Amino acid sequence: MVEVHNGQDAAAGRGRKNSCPPHGPHLVDAARKGLYVARYLACGLVGPEREDGLQAKLAFDQAWS
Repeated sequence: MVEVHNGQDAAAGRGRKNSCPPHGPHLVDAARKGLYVARYLACGLVGPEREDGLQAKLAFDQAWS
C-alpha cells in the first residue's frame, strides 16, 4: 500500500533526531500524481518532491547530507 501525503514534512523544518543517522534505509513513495519523495524509515524524514524515484532519492541525499 502506498501512503499518499503532501510531502511538506521537510519544508516544515523537520530535521533528524540526534539518534537518527544520515543514511538508509529509505522508501521512495508517491507524494501526488506524478511526483515522488524519499522517506527515511528510521525517523520519517521526507525529502523534496521530484518527478521520478531516483531524482527523489538524490534530492533527499543533497538536502539532508
